[in-house]
Amino acid sequence: MNEMRLKNFIERDDGNRVGIVRFLRVGNVSLHEAWFEASRHWIEDVGGERIYAGALDVVYGRSFLSFERLIIEEYPSRQAAIDVIAKSASDTEMGLRASFVMALTPSSRFVHRLISVFGIVVRFLRPIRVREVPEVDYPKNVSLDGLSSDQAQISTFYQSGQWSPFTMVNLNGFKSRAEYQIDGEHAPASVSSGAAAYERYARRAAIQVFRRGGNFYWIATPVAVLAGDSDHPLARQWSQFVLVAWPSRMAFRHMIVGESYSRGTKHRSAGIAESIVIPGTPFPGFDNKAI
Repeated sequence: MNEMRLKNFIERDDGNRVGIVRFLRVGNVSLHEAWFEASRHWIEDVGGERIYAGALDVVYGRSFLSFERLIIEEYPSRQAAIDVIAKSASDTEMGLRASFVMALTPSSRFVHRLISVFGIVVRFLRPIRVREVPEVDYPKNVSLDGLSSDQAQISTFYQSGQWSPFTMVNLNGFKSRAEYQIDGEHAPASVSSGAAAYERYARRAAIQVFRRGGNFYWIATPVAVLAGDSDHPLARQWSQFVLVAWPSRMAFRHMIVGESYSRGTKHRSAGIAESIVIPGTPFPGFDNKAI
């Protein structure tokens, strides 16, 4: 860990809870598993919680898709997070070949519970039965209904179990001002900022997620990079981090080909300056927050 980054992180403590997101590339599996188990106790000792752990889809040759694991922790304070980080500051000690660590401000747990309850109600009242969707071979560097992706990532996505639980990391960077350019359409009067346009998309998309059994697992605002190359794509000044939990990859595929979802993507395109989406598979014990 970079000591200067950690010092700045502590000096700018805002008194809020803090999330730590670790993108990891494992070198020594047995050593890493030993760290994974030991660090769970360190986290609990300072009043923290391991929110999520899972594998990530790896696409070789893509720097931000080269990490194999994702771990999310939440702490009552920045000092508590640093106390745990200091116990395993070296990648070698953790059995890693590489890591990228960012700090974030988590969304209110009360708000998250409200979203979850609302999702359960929507799922109960308006469920959608997910049917198998054919695989599609997308040309390289195209936008899949507003989701930035390419042929290599789509191919890797299909290689995992399509009916097993999965998660999707969304890193979003908002435009300062919404830009509607589809068929000359102008921004709605109530939408001026990129964040507002994306929120309009998110409200519509959330209904489609809920109806297929998905949920918003964790939402946070990135505030600092604690470890990793400052030129890495993950180190950009992101506006939002969202981890969405799904009962299956097929449920996600079923949503993005649906007309109800597609109608709202113009708001996403208007509000998003750049984004990264990274699919993954939750480890046992971390797959139970989908509705």
